[in-house]
Amino acid sequence: MRATETQFHWLANSLSQLIWGVDAAGRLTYGNSAWYAFTAIGEGARFLESYLPALHPADRSLWRHTWEHAVAAGEPYALERRVRFTPESNYVRQLEWGNPILNGSGRTGEWLIIATDADENERVIVQLRRCIERKDKFLALAAHEMRGPLAPISSALKLLRHHMDEPAIVNKSCATMARQVAQLVRLVDDLFDLARAQNAQIPLSRAAIDLEATLAAAIEAAQPMIASRGHQLTVVTPPDTTVVDGDAGRLTQVFANLLINAAKFTDDSGRICVLVERESAWVLVKVRDTGIGIAREMLPRVFDAYVQAERGAGAAKGGLGLGLTLARHLIELHGGTLNAFSEGPGRGSEFVVRLPAACGPERIEGCVAKTRNSFAALM
Repeated sequence: MRATETQFHWLANSLSQLIWGVDAAGRLTYGNSAWYAFTAIGEGARFLESYLPALHPADRSLWRHTWEHAVAAGEPYALERRVRFTPESNYVRQLEWGNPILNGSGRTGEWLIIATDADENERVIVQLRRCIERKDKFLALAAHEMRGPLAPISSALKLLRHHMDEPAIVNKSCATMARQVAQLVRLVDDLFDLARAQNAQIPLSRAAIDLEATLAAAIEAAQPMIASRGHQLTVVTPPDTTVVDGDAGRLTQVFANLLINAAKFTDDSGRICVLVERESAWVLVKVRDTGIGIAREMLPRVFDAYVQAERGAGAAKGGLGLGLTLARHLIELHGGTLNAFSEGPGRGSEFVVRLPAACGPERIEGCVAKTRNSFAALM
């Protein structure tokens, strides 16, 4: 019996609903963790004297009538009421169910009562509707982005059909198709990576890697976008080799996404800075820009999938808006964090990657050769 009671307490304490018991004398005999956190009413307190003042004045009469009838008849009850337990808090709308505790000979006079947030279902429905709306917008954006490369491919094929004997046109058409197919491949890869990330199916090939070499590869991938917008790129790294334990290809993908995002959302001739710092057992990579910034209400959601479909001007700049979502997931797979900061619209943005360092600041024998000279070639 004691084991059963212990199991009940363990189960009740793991639930978010308020669960409490009242004995035949009208005293509180049990309250789960949620009950104590919400009410601060302890065992032994007189239930009615402690509970009635917390109810909304307009709900007290109905609740008391329902309670007294249920106790007299020994019947379960259910009702909705508003409650608060501190004067400075707001009333919360809850659904309350009370059930008499029975034994072999009938009623014991004890009650087990459960209350749950009456607004929870409505909030869940609203959240689901928003998710569906965002996904619908995202699908429309994905269709638009994928149709973009198809038009040049179609035009190039028509040219080839009628000018197969003209090398200049053939070469130009093939180059056009190659660029557009590469864009389609990137879009499809992002969609696959998103699906794999949501199912925790992205494997990492981890090793001790030179972070500067990884950054150099990311800059090379993002350089066409940065150059096309006329941005000034600055890279600041520590004097010694920075080594992290990670997947070089996936980290290159992360930093390239952050750089492309910075270039895309910064007006022409802007500034982008990549700053590498050490902090105890961590390595920080900060990507700053002088771009359009991020509104305060958007900061908590900037890494959510499908958010770019809501950003209007951002969506018009191309892409599916999955780069930041995938970047954060990949960094978390490495045991790190990725956070966004901005002082608001027009004030630029900063994305901070925090990765576990594979070693201290000293140079590691056998580590990849330093590549700072390659940065100069890429700038």
